[in-house]
Amino acid sequence: MNKQDQIDIGPELSNLAQFSTGLPARAKGYSIGNCEKIRVAHNSFTRQDPFFTEEESKPATDDDDVFHFISFVPFNGMLYELDGLQPGPICYGKCTSEDWLHKARE
Repeated sequence: MNKQDQIDIGPELSNLAQFSTGLPARAKGYSIGNCEKIRVAHNSFTRQDPFFTEEESKPATDDDDVFHFISFVPFNGMLYELDGLQPGPICYGKCTSEDWLHKARE
């Protein structure tokens, strides 16, 4: 939704973008976390493992960060972390299109 070129993001993300415009970072994060279609898509990537430890299968509490999304993106030659629970983007310095992924992994 931050891409400068116009792309079709579909009705669900368009509605989310319109709703969350102007909200503080934490409220935007909550909006994303409460979006059913995003939650279903996110959970579809979980590892299907028939064996769970007690810790993995405990129910979430109010203190757990459930459905918390963090992204690392290169933008204008800099590497940024986007975390909905932070007040804004966190800059990790210069990067190139070739090395940004390596730097993000660090």
